[in-house]
Amino acid sequence: MSYAKPSCKIIYLNNDDEEIDVLRKHSLEGKLVVRLKNGDPYVFGRGGKICLTLKEEGIECEVIPGVSSVNSVPAYAGIPLTFPKISDMITIVSGITDGGKLFDFQKIPEKGTLVILMPGKRLEEISKGLIAKRNPSEKVAVIERGTYIDQRVSLVKLKELSELKLSSPSMLVIGDVVKLRNFLWKLS
Repeated sequence: MSYAKPSCKIIYLNNDDEEIDVLRKHSLEGKLVVRLKNGDPYVFGRGGKICLTLKEEGIECEVIPGVSSVNSVPAYAGIPLTFPKISDMITIVSGITDGGKLFDFQKIPEKGTLVILMPGKRLEEISKGLIAKRNPSEKVAVIERGTYIDQRVSLVKLKELSELKLSSPSMLVIGDVVKLRNFLWKLS
């Protein structure tokens, strides 16, 4: 925000409907409106809903993506999401969903890399569901404040996951690729 011109009006919002109302109002006044997102606008974000609503009302909307946290956070922590003969598949799920339900654990593959964005306060439920589906001794990277100067990475076994307390933002990376951090972290 420090790069914004002094003439810019900066408004902090955290509600879909309020956000759409503000974007609509200023757009219809002929102003250039920028919605700066601190995450992935189209990956478990509200960007799709917001743009679709605005476009249905005749307001143009353009998304200029950055590097997805799904890719950047594990890479910055020295963890590739795929690696030859280790993992050729990535599954991405959200720990937070509309309606408060968790993802369907039965749909989680038994192998491959699993990335859980925003696990938040549901860690115990997530851990229990995953242990029923995957190997309890499987490695998990718990990445808090990924790519920030105070990033913290904890490596635990799946069966130990429920004992942790997470700060936000956080992400879980589960699978054999996590073991590669021991070799790649110093190179990152």
